[in-house]
Amino acid sequence: MRRWISAILLILLLCMMTCSAQAAQKLNIYIDKEALLAHDISAADIRIRPEGMMRVTHHSLWPWDEVGSKWSMFVEIENISNEKIVIDENWLVACKANREEIASAEAAFAMTDNVLDPGERTVLYAGVEPWRMPTDYHDVTDFEEIEGLSAFAGEIRRAEILRVRLETRDNASTQNWEKADDAGKNWIEDGNIHFEISNETDRELAFRTLGVIVSDAEGRLMDVLSTSYSRGAKAMPGEKIEIQKPMQPYVTQEMADGARFEIFAYRMGNH
Repeated sequence: MRRWISAILLILLLCMMTCSAQAAQKLNIYIDKEALLAHDISAADIRIRPEGMMRVTHHSLWPWDEVGSKWSMFVEIENISNEKIVIDENWLVACKANREEIASAEAAFAMTDNVLDPGERTVLYAGVEPWRMPTDYHDVTDFEEIEGLSAFAGEIRRAEILRVRLETRDNASTQNWEKADDAGKNWIEDGNIHFEISNETDRELAFRTLGVIVSDAEGRLMDVLSTSYSRGAKAMPGEKIEIQKPMQPYVTQEMADGARFEIFAYRMGNH
């Protein structure tokens, strides 16, 4: 009997250790708003807690008009730890200068990928595609209007620091989506960003996320054009995946003329 009890206790202990290792951890990235508006990473007062997990490599904050009735925000982060990091949830938090919270918006950001091996990067972006409250995810196809964080615009205007709050795990067993090297075409025409990719294989192509990160000639992140498997990012042999969207109102002709494009593509398993 004692052996059985010892075995059960050992199993419970191992389970507790596994659950603890995979437990959710909050990561907070504090960035002063003026540096975000200047798109200047070198001048930014960026504080990340806890340290040693992530670093910010690029960021941008764009008002859509002079009064700041709408906004777009971009933050590129890199995994600088020795462990795989899985991002499960995110918040955008408006803060005072002393980092006291004014208000927060849950699930404000989409991202190019949420599973990062050491050294990998992802771009978090908000205000450049239809935003859905978490309770509305079942109606994902019904959302088409890009609202530019308008529901949170007042809080952004009041904020002196913007905080990106992430719920993460270092679960090594979590599946990585295959990063694909598929070549696509991207261009700007008639005020729209275009992206297309052809399936020249003999099997279906299917992507969990697919699209292009758009920067200007100075390297400032200015837009992301993306789609996903749930929105039709798949093509049979000989077919194309085509997506487009209007450029945001803060994108000038000069920025568009010097635009740089970086494709991201993560395939579904067995495709």
